[in-house]
Amino acid sequence: MSIAYARPETPAAAKPDLRGIPQSAAVLAYAGALPVIVAALLIVVRPEIYGGAAAAFMIVYGGALIAFFGGVRWGVAVMRAAGPNFRSLLGGAIPLAASLPIFFPGDERLKFLFILVALPVLLVDDLRATKRGSGAPDWYLGVRTPLTILMEFSYLVAFAQLAKG
Repeated sequence: MSIAYARPETPAAAKPDLRGIPQSAAVLAYAGALPVIVAALLIVVRPEIYGGAAAAFMIVYGGALIAFFGGVRWGVAVMRAAGPNFRSLLGGAIPLAASLPIFFPGDERLKFLFILVALPVLLVDDLRATKRGSGAPDWYLGVRTPLTILMEFSYLVAFAQLAKG
């Protein structure tokens, strides 16, 4: 006597879209961008009221993003079949260490510039790692690339408005 087991259906949130991106990953990633987009809009629309608080928020959020991308790299490194190596773990630790000065007192404009440089540098390095086969899954970059462009645009718009005074 054999027992037939029914395969559980994949929840809709876990199903990939046409580009192979899990819907849940895309939804959460873009939801994570909303606070930065809203803060940038507040800086542009009502700088006299919300500019200072929104800029401070964007700086802290940017530092957290850089640290988060380091955490993603660390996670990818430890999931490698051969196990992590020193270089891949260091690649995960460097973004965290580099983000720390953002959380200390200092020039707001320099912090914005650091974030504006760090996000695309990390993206390019992630793209290169994925092409070598040592990075995150391909679908991750399908979310990360347009999201980084969106975040860069938001930071750039806010920085331009803040630079006006």
